[in-house]
Amino acid sequence: MFLCFVTAALRFRRRRLLLAFSALAVAATLATALFSVYSDIERKMRVEFRAYGSNLIIAPAGDDRMIPLSVLRQTDALGVTAAPFFYSVGKLQNEPIVVAQVDFRRAAPLIGYWQIPPDAIPTAGQCLIGATAAAHFHLAPGQVAPLATGPCAVSAIVSTGGAEDAQVMVPFASDVASLIQVRADGSRLEQVRATLARALPYADVRVLHAVAETEANVVLKVSASLFLLMLLILIITTLSVSSNFSALVIERGKEIGVLKAIGAEERKIAALFLTESLLLGAASTVTGYLAGLAVAWWIGSRIFPDSTAAVGVNFGVFLPVAGVTLAVAAFATMAAASRIWRIRPAVILRGE
Repeated sequence: MFLCFVTAALRFRRRRLLLAFSALAVAATLATALFSVYSDIERKMRVEFRAYGSNLIIAPAGDDRMIPLSVLRQTDALGVTAAPFFYSVGKLQNEPIVVAQVDFRRAAPLIGYWQIPPDAIPTAGQCLIGATAAAHFHLAPGQVAPLATGPCAVSAIVSTGGAEDAQVMVPFASDVASLIQVRADGSRLEQVRATLARALPYADVRVLHAVAETEANVVLKVSASLFLLMLLILIITTLSVSSNFSALVIERGKEIGVLKAIGAEERKIAALFLTESLLLGAASTVTGYLAGLAVAWWIGSRIFPDSTAAVGVNFGVFLPVAGVTLAVAAFATMAAASRIWRIRPAVILRGE
């Protein structure tokens, strides 16, 4: 009998319940999209930040002037990105210039902001030249830079706004390094620094606080914004569904009065409404989940257009989305169902 009442209500109150279904489906869609993006945004932002350089450097300490390349075994063991750089003063057209030897294979994740085309990565006999140096020496891609140590063909011009603009970058060919740039995930940064400092007492392991703190602040603010947006959406949805069910209780006042007159308890009548809303919530969850995955993929593809992965799509958020949607439906219904206790059968049966 209970299920008959539920199915009949769903059948004869389609318009009102359709509004509630729509509100819950929108909530489930947005919850899926935001949960998916929220669960993936930090990892993707960490990957994006790698292209903006290192957040840790290993430099010589004390009287040492160089770092042995054996340090790279320590960084590799920690699973971080590390690349050696060797700096010297050379001559170009009889003028001094800083020549930077770069291990381009290892440094690739750290120098994305140099914006070098993949086919312009220099090999033996080639070099990159900073924009300031290129303008000063009147060099362009394809021309030969007459370095004192040997001429090199300019494969690309580098413009970073930093020290690289006044340097010539050539492939790494040294057995030591002037410094080693390291990129560690923000959550492991201090741990990696401390581990390297203990393992390398002859080196100075320093965190680039400006980079690290900026990264942490951006990730924190984006995550907090997504969380607050999701909370606001759920509050609005709860109010919408609650007002819809309140109107539904008023519309079904005569039905409730008759049920109470024939002996139905208020809690059982409330259970009737709660069951209806939970059925709507379950259907809305499935609909909103599928739509939300599409929205999450669209958001991710716009934020990270160059990513090879399906950014923001997380199939594991179904249970949290179902829990949130059903909780919103239940809370909104129980808030509206409080009117059931105030309905008097005698008043309803007299037609008042």
